[in-house]
Amino acid sequence: MRIVRIVFSVNFIYLMLIAAQIAAIVFLCLYVPAVIPVAAAYAAAWFLSLAAAAVLLVRGGGCEGKCAWFVLIASLPVAGPVIYFIAAAKNRACGILKIKASPHTPDGRCAYKICGTSEAAYDNAEYFTDGAAFFSRLLEEIKRAESTVYMEFYIVCGGNIFEMLLKALTQAARNGAKIRIMIDGVGSAFRLKRKEIKRLKQIAEVKIFRRITPFPRSRLGCRDHRKIVTVDGSAAFTGGINLADEYANISSPHGYWKDSGVAVYGSAAKTFEAMFLAMWNGKYETEIPQEGKNVCLPYCDTPPLKGFCEDLFTRKICSAKERVHIMTPYFCVGEKLASALESAAVRGVDVKIILPHIPDKKYAFELSKATAATLAGSGVKFYEFTPGFMHAKNVVCDDDVFLGSYNFDFRSMRLNYECGVMFGGIICEEAERDFLNCLARSTPLAEGKISPFKRFSRFVLRLFAPLI
Repeated sequence: MRIVRIVFSVNFIYLMLIAAQIAAIVFLCLYVPAVIPVAAAYAAAWFLSLAAAAVLLVRGGGCEGKCAWFVLIASLPVAGPVIYFIAAAKNRACGILKIKASPHTPDGRCAYKICGTSEAAYDNAEYFTDGAAFFSRLLEEIKRAESTVYMEFYIVCGGNIFEMLLKALTQAARNGAKIRIMIDGVGSAFRLKRKEIKRLKQIAEVKIFRRITPFPRSRLGCRDHRKIVTVDGSAAFTGGINLADEYANISSPHGYWKDSGVAVYGSAAKTFEAMFLAMWNGKYETEIPQEGKNVCLPYCDTPPLKGFCEDLFTRKICSAKERVHIMTPYFCVGEKLASALESAAVRGVDVKIILPHIPDKKYAFELSKATAATLAGSGVKFYEFTPGFMHAKNVVCDDDVFLGSYNFDFRSMRLNYECGVMFGGIICEEAERDFLNCLARSTPLAEGKISPFKRFSRFVLRLFAPLI
């Protein structure tokens, strides 16, 4: 299965193109001079690189990503441009959402214009400090469902959680509920077997978002990383938790798995339902009655459309006066967020970031450490969650907390389909209490002498981070 996964990956195609370029260089040196002038061959390669660089220059996107592509194009004069043109092939936008509303705050107006959501009223909400509590409440709600159960996850994996979910969905189906499930084709690839998908299809409509095929296309780079469950349009769940045993610490591949999630009840749940239906149908437009004693702000990102979350985080961090407390599994940010964090720390804001101690991806952990090193000198404090893997995706800025599926990296901020919600009040207080509890079980991120090889590998990772 591992070999199949490698062969059917975009990266494998890129490696083959690089190998083809090496073979072409050998052929050029040995045989081409007898057929056409070497100058003509070099001119063709130069023209291809120039065309790729020109297209890259005029296209939108962050400067970090453009710089990484320029390096690749310059270092591989033939394969580099070909790889870029494959990756730059225009993706058809999907998940386009439009909720008819009259936003009344700056953040609400931005969300309305960029991602189609707005402020949403809710009756009550519940914060979960781990996957076990999250799944316990989620399965209870699904069993009581009477009209609809909509689920959207990046990872769905067979195991104990999957079996418990099947039982809950079966009960919901008996109640007459319509069940729809969307699964990302990359995140769940080789983790969910065909027989398990077949069992799901016996009780639900199932869609695979951009499944892996023998001929990968660039759109595989934009993944559905959202975590959404809505029940009867009155309860919605989101956060960092996927449907797999490690998220509930039933299995422990990386020590204790720390995660977080939230359930929101009332009109705001309809917004998350609309996010799901926009992905399911390609686009969706609706009007949601605003009834509830509290207000939150659901939001989402839908590539290749203009991003929302990165700018939202930047604004909130820039305006923070007391604290910026972050829990994230991956930390690799662009200049905007890096400058915002540095500025906050210099102003005297308490900026603390908790990373994993036992990572799930070693290259991502090295990249996080390399990025952290550039900010530590400005007063940004980094910690490792010593019991295991920190997978929670929380950002507390003064009296607001941001929960959802976003990691603090280029992929989540610019490439993936993501979702989140901003709360104040008691949910923010509970999230801050959770952060302080994790901080008490964390140690400052400290490194000894770094070997030249590791220093070089981190340099390369940072160089190409916007592309991976």
